[in-house]
Amino acid sequence: MLKPRKNSMKVLVTGAAGKLGSEVCTHLLARGYAVVATDRRHRSGLPLPLQLADLCDDIAVYNLLAGCDAVVHLGNHPNLYAAASPQRLLSENTAMNANVFRAALDHGILRIVFASSVQAMIRIENGIRVEPPYPIPYLPLDGAAPANPGMNFYGLSKEFAERLLRQMSEAEPRLCATSLRFPGLVNQAWLDRVAAGGRLQPRASFNFGELLAYLTLADAAELVHVVLERQQPGYHQYYPAQCLKVRGLSLAALIAQHYAHVPLRQPPERLESLVDISALTHDLGWAPTACTSIGFAD
Repeated sequence: MLKPRKNSMKVLVTGAAGKLGSEVCTHLLARGYAVVATDRRHRSGLPLPLQLADLCDDIAVYNLLAGCDAVVHLGNHPNLYAAASPQRLLSENTAMNANVFRAALDHGILRIVFASSVQAMIRIENGIRVEPPYPIPYLPLDGAAPANPGMNFYGLSKEFAERLLRQMSEAEPRLCATSLRFPGLVNQAWLDRVAAGGRLQPRASFNFGELLAYLTLADAAELVHVVLERQQPGYHQYYPAQCLKVRGLSLAALIAQHYAHVPLRQPPERLESLVDISALTHDLGWAPTACTSIGFAD
């Protein structure tokens, strides 16, 4: 039998030793959640005990989720080069995702937040950089874009997980399942360095193929909290991103230089950004708080 939501949620956070995982744990604890943190490697300095477990072990996952009301699933290999081979990464990420999602459903857990990736919808064949002409389906880009991971096995692992969550939501209509297609996540120190100025080399430092998009870890953690509190039943998919602004270059000029081949969903004069987070604002009342601009070397 599915559990009703409690006023004070007990949340399992997987991948809790990672940068985003530790930020999410700290954020949720400060807001009164009971947090169970797990990772397969130890890390000191976390604000709560860390339970070591391998998410590829389905029995271990069932034990971790016992008594929980929600799961924030961040525990995957974080990039194409984090496993012994691309095929090992695809198989292990898929096993982790299937184990966590199915055990959550079997435990009657109604809230699942999953860290997906922009690489599920933008074809990044080498897992590092998108080369022109950029395979962006439209501008401004949002989380409803069709999956397009190509042969990037990391992106494929995220797309498979999104598809599984969608199917689970259809099977259990009370399930609130949310995939967050995160862009590159950065800390405040990185943002401060960028905001401090300096002429930065664009191709060495930033990726036009990913729309110069980023999100701070603090904003990402706040979004996880908001999803847990406000998300309605069903499957939801978002692109929680903002774009670096290029000093001295208008948005129209940026589009003309780098994205002239990409269909526009609005006239250029009406565009305010290369990304569209209006679904997040409408559904959850969330918007990122940090923003900055950059200058590029000639």
